[in-house]
Amino acid sequence: MPQGDQVKNGKAFEYALAKTYTDYIQRAGVTVCLECNDALAVAKGYYDGFPQEQQNRFTFAAIQTIDTMVKLEPGLLAQNNAHDPLLIFLNSDSHGIGGDVRDVVFRRMNPSWEIGFSAKNNNDAVKHPRLSSVLDFGQSWFGIPCSQAYWDEIKPIFDYITSLKEMVSNWSSLGDEKTRKIYFPLLMAFRNELLRIDAVGSQIPRKLIQYLVGRYPFYKIIKDDVHNLVVVKAFNLDGELNREVGGMRTRYRTPKINFPTRIVEFEMKPDSEDALHMILDGGWEISFRIHNASKMIESSLKFDIKLLGNPPILFTQHLFQE
Repeated sequence: MPQGDQVKNGKAFEYALAKTYTDYIQRAGVTVCLECNDALAVAKGYYDGFPQEQQNRFTFAAIQTIDTMVKLEPGLLAQNNAHDPLLIFLNSDSHGIGGDVRDVVFRRMNPSWEIGFSAKNNNDAVKHPRLSSVLDFGQSWFGIPCSQAYWDEIKPIFDYITSLKEMVSNWSSLGDEKTRKIYFPLLMAFRNELLRIDAVGSQIPRKLIQYLVGRYPFYKIIKDDVHNLVVVKAFNLDGELNREVGGMRTRYRTPKINFPTRIVEFEMKPDSEDALHMILDGGWEISFRIHNASKMIESSLKFDIKLLGNPPILFTQHLFQE
C-alpha cells in the first residue's frame, strides 16, 4: 500500500474508533464529549472520502472491540454525575515524536483517569524516524547527544549521497551500490553509536522502548484485513491499565508489562542487507530496517521499525471479522 494511502486508512480508522465509541457510550446513557480538534477534522475528512463500503469496514472493526474494552476498562462507562463527562479526542501527530503513540485518548477529570488506543490499519510498524547528516537520534531518542565519532562516521556516507544527487535522479539507478555504500555502513554507524550511548547512559533499553512503543500505557488496535481479524493488545506498562473508577472494577486484569533492562544482542538481521535485529531481555525484539522513503534521491533515509517480539505475558485478543 502506498504511504499516502496508508496514512489515509490509518486516520480513517482513528476517526471510526472515536466516533463509534462516542455513539456507544451515549446510547449507554453516559455523558461523553468528542473533542472537535484539528486532528479529528483531518481524520473525518479521510473517513468521509472513502466509499460507504470501506467506511462500514472501519466502523465494524471498531464495534468489534467494544465488548472487550468495556470489560477491561470500567472508566469508559463509570460516571459520578452529569458533570463528569468522558472526554474523547484524537492526538496530533506531534505527540508521537515525544513518545506518546496513542491516537485516540479517553479521559476523565474526576476522578483522574485516562487510557488510549494506538490504531493500526493493516500495519504494525511502531515508528518511522529518519537518519541524516544533521538529525541527532541520540538526543531525540534518549536525551544524549550523538558523539563526534558518529558524525565523523556518517559524514562520508551523506557526502556521497549529496554527490549522487548531482549525477543521478533516483535510487533505482544505483543497483547494489545503494546497499553496499549507503545502507550497510549507515546501519553499522547507527548500531555503533546506539551501543556507545547504552554504555554511557542510564536506562537506555527502557528509554528505547518508551520512544518506540510509548511512554504511556495503551491498547494497540490492529485492523488486519488480510486475515479478517481485529487484534487487541494491552501494553500495560508499569501496571497502569485496568484501574477501578467510580467504584467500578475491571472484569479482567491484563498482565503488567515490564520495560527491558539490557541489550542482549544487536546485529544485522540474518539474510538481510538493510535491517538490524535487536534482542533485549524480557522478550523484547526489534527490527530496524532502513530504506529510501521516495524514488528520488534525498539527503535522509527512513527507518521502518517493527516490534518482532514482546513479553510473552502481553494480553492479546484476536477478534474475527465476518
